[in-house]
Amino acid sequence: MPSYKHPGVYLEEIPSGAKPIEGVSTSVTAFVGAANRGPVGEPVLIGKFEDYAKTFGPVSGTDDDMGLAVMAFYLNGGKAAYVCRLASGTPTKGDVALDGTGSVSPAITVEASSEGDWAHDYYVVTKQDSGGSSFDLEVGTHDAGGNFVAEETYKGLNLDSSSDDFVELRVNNDSSLVQVTVGDGATASTLPDDTPSGGTVLDSTTGGTASAPGSQDYTDFYDDTLRKVRDVSIIVLPGQAWGDGSSGTAVINATKAHCEATASRVLILDVASGQELKHAGDVTGLSLPTSTYTTLYYPWVEMANPLYNVDINPTADKTVAVAPSAVAAALWTRTDAKRGVWKAPAGVETQLTGVSSLKYHVEDLEQDQLNPLGVNCIRKLPSYGSVIWGARTLATKASPEWRYIPVRRTAIFIERSIYDGIQWAVFEPNDEPLWGALRANIGSFMNGLFRGGAFQGKTADQAYFVRCGLGDTMTQGDIDRGQVIVVVGFAPLKPAEFVIVRIQQKVGQS
Repeated sequence: MPSYKHPGVYLEEIPSGAKPIEGVSTSVTAFVGAANRGPVGEPVLIGKFEDYAKTFGPVSGTDDDMGLAVMAFYLNGGKAAYVCRLASGTPTKGDVALDGTGSVSPAITVEASSEGDWAHDYYVVTKQDSGGSSFDLEVGTHDAGGNFVAEETYKGLNLDSSSDDFVELRVNNDSSLVQVTVGDGATASTLPDDTPSGGTVLDSTTGGTASAPGSQDYTDFYDDTLRKVRDVSIIVLPGQAWGDGSSGTAVINATKAHCEATASRVLILDVASGQELKHAGDVTGLSLPTSTYTTLYYPWVEMANPLYNVDINPTADKTVAVAPSAVAAALWTRTDAKRGVWKAPAGVETQLTGVSSLKYHVEDLEQDQLNPLGVNCIRKLPSYGSVIWGARTLATKASPEWRYIPVRRTAIFIERSIYDGIQWAVFEPNDEPLWGALRANIGSFMNGLFRGGAFQGKTADQAYFVRCGLGDTMTQGDIDRGQVIVVVGFAPLKPAEFVIVRIQQKVGQS
């Protein structure tokens, strides 16, 4: 309390009691699975495909599911994402000891920056200068003719730890491919003087392995790491498909369980590329999970193969099949930014970018069978191209109140925003001043959403309510147990899935 001891004017700032609640992010995507290279078991935040390529490598082939998924995601408007590379067993890093004379064991050791077989294709080249006191180091691959092609070049390096050109300092700070360790007593003259067409393969000493992850690797990752990355709201599993005869079903079930446990994430899953869905029997035969936290898109899409080049690689396929989950995640991101999480990510606004064709053609007859079972179809419409033409969860039958994707995601958005925004209330006196403040702050947040068009109803009373008080949401027993209970309700917007136009002929009047 302030102390007033002498006559005068006292200035005081009085808290208003308003503690605004900020909306959480709704479209941060996590890509979980196998990647060519990069940290294992550690989510890496990226903002564009170039970030992915620098850490995890460029798309390596038509079977590089992770690279193709991230490429499709950013091509269609994706924003922030985490890439979570997983691997089974105890993956190792390739390395090579460089010692040209044998007088030092070794002069320097060059180790791959991350685990995996990707190191099999990389070579290290060192070139001494004429004086023998400094050297150049290059890391790269061999082209089809066996010639060395550098991807990283470091010139004027030395072995003086006090120098700005110390090899460990320069390379380890800048390289995304290797890390260097200098041996005791090493000199530049002990390094091999390789020609540009030579070099030493990076995995010549220990090799480098990282096998594809199994379902338990996904479960451990969710329990240990990804659960702590709180801003993720969408999960995509490149390379894993439901019912494809591999471990995909187990992996998807593990991920679904994680989404349900956190109650803050939605899994977008895929069926196998060759799985054609013509009628309801094809879908029911898959025994898809009936969870409000899972969605499915169909069919796969054909996109330009990034490895095709008319001059360099003319024999490669011009297009490559890409799972639709990554494209859908991007369209969710795009719709959230433009219209809000309560807008269904479907319709003519969801035109796919970079898609040359669809794996299977879906018409009204097929969608009549698939849509009621929660399969969101991608269709090619005249004048619009390929668009998403469905917005349902896989709980369309089991939990019809959560049938639509925007309803589930809007609920997650409200829950997480309020959860983060009222942490200040913990340990406050549990009485009417606290209850009133909670009603006011949560009510202000909900009113902002109402004014932004997030709810049904012409008035705020019709759109939402916030209740908190003794005899309403709490008993004296609840208060004695230290519990303050707030009840929030909202009237969700549901997409106009069936637009019905009834035309009646006007009979002429005399």
